[in-house]
Amino acid sequence: MSERLTSFIALSSALTGFNAMQLHATDLAETYLSLLDQIVPIDIVNDLIDGFKELPANRDGEPLPAILRDPQLGPIARNVIMLWYCGTWQQLPAGWRTAFGASPLDKTHLVSGAAYQAGLQWLAAGAHPPGAKQQGFGAWALAPAGG
Repeated sequence: MSERLTSFIALSSALTGFNAMQLHATDLAETYLSLLDQIVPIDIVNDLIDGFKELPANRDGEPLPAILRDPQLGPIARNVIMLWYCGTWQQLPAGWRTAFGASPLDKTHLVSGAAYQAGLQWLAAGAHPPGAKQQGFGAWALAPAGG
């Protein structure tokens, strides 16, 4: 695995609250990084990845508030969260597109069926993606895990 992908996963872990192993288990890290590289200028993607390591940290030692407040990096970081949780890319705000460039690929869309199924929203909710992963006969009669 490349150092850049490892750094992207570290950033994604901080943004989502899920550890690197859980993100690897989705088998989507390379897909999401590739999507970013296709939509956002690569130097900005690199600034986001590198910025996670280099931006001044808040009092808790986290650089995320600085990234999320940044007018250039914040919208992309929020999209990375949406990618991992929902498997969707959200079109960047009009102001961002005007200031930093617009890609014809920057349209709100579902990345893939696999991205929908592997969305962290299901893991966070202790649920299964409707219509995608069968739970087995009678599963409706069982209380959710942890409940």
